[in-house]
Amino acid sequence: RRVVDVVHACEARERVYYCAGAATLLTVRAAEPDAELALTRTTAAPPRPALLEAIRPRWLNYRFGLIDRALADRVHAGGHLLSAWTPDTGRAMRRLIGLGVDSVTTNRVDVLCALRNARSPRP
Repeated sequence: RRVVDVVHACEARERVYYCAGAATLLTVRAAEPDAELALTRTTAAPPRPALLEAIRPRWLNYRFGLIDRALADRVHAGGHLLSAWTPDTGRAMRRLIGLGVDSVTTNRVDVLCALRNARSPRP
């Protein structure tokens, strides 16, 4: 609840999305019905439908090693965006990009930017 209060005090609601586990996001959703949420998952098992209904996340956020084609297809078919945390090698990032991951959280932004620039050079 305190984080939501800080976001409100800073008038940052339009620039923030919350990424956390189910218990935290249930609290955020109760305090901020319109918040953009990313539900962090630590297993490849799909979230329970009742949990998805209660949290209403836009994103499902998985540890990068859990993501394969079937998971990416399932997440997208369910109407969610797929984010991956924390691939720090070019090889892992290339694999995720190839699977259609929508967002990557990494400690190596330089590597991610180099991959992006190699795929679509900027003028």
